[in-house]
Amino acid sequence: MSTQLQIEANRRNSQKSTGPRTAAGKTIASQNAIGSGIYAESETIRDENASDLEALAAAYYDRFHPDAPEQRCLVDVLVHSEWTLRRLRRAEAQLWEQNAEWSEPSIADNLFPLGRTLNYDGSKVFARLQHRITATQRNYERALKELLRLQADRPPAQPPARPQPLPVTPPAPTQIGFVSSSLPSRGQAPFFAPFAENGCLSPGFVAAVPQPETTPPRTL
Repeated sequence: MSTQLQIEANRRNSQKSTGPRTAAGKTIASQNAIGSGIYAESETIRDENASDLEALAAAYYDRFHPDAPEQRCLVDVLVHSEWTLRRLRRAEAQLWEQNAEWSEPSIADNLFPLGRTLNYDGSKVFARLQHRITATQRNYERALKELLRLQADRPPAQPPARPQPLPVTPPAPTQIGFVSSSLPSRGQAPFFAPFAENGCLSPGFVAAVPQPETTPPRTL
């Protein structure tokens, strides 16, 4: 059982808590009031640290990323159930200490301390405590199952559309072989390129040789 000095020390330590310290933790905690129905100031009792509850809620929201009101409600149930289970476990430990102290015999020999503690007051307190723990665990399991079902039915996020490549226009084929645009001089036969499609000389090609100009004979 906690002494009065320990209780007062816990209260002083709780006033020194500054909450999340990292930038990511502060960003998550800043959204608790918007996305969650869990309010640390009203959900905690003495000997409990409000920043611990805020960190717990932030961890669950970071794990499940609820995107609908019913999903946020179920995440709140998970947070509240786990926080309650932590409280009940501490209560159970304190109950053992309390019953051990109250049932301690006045004789020197402290025989069977655990059995005597459990049997104190006919075990009614332990039975009520166990009933509360079982009900809280059941609520947690039901909420978790329903939340996973809702998130399994959630449509997957569509990947961003990939940009379509621009159409590539193939270059126009180069025409092999051409006729000179310049007109041949007088008396000169046109010269044709002797190349086939593969760039080689066309078979049977005979180059055209320019003919010299002829002057008709002068008559006397």
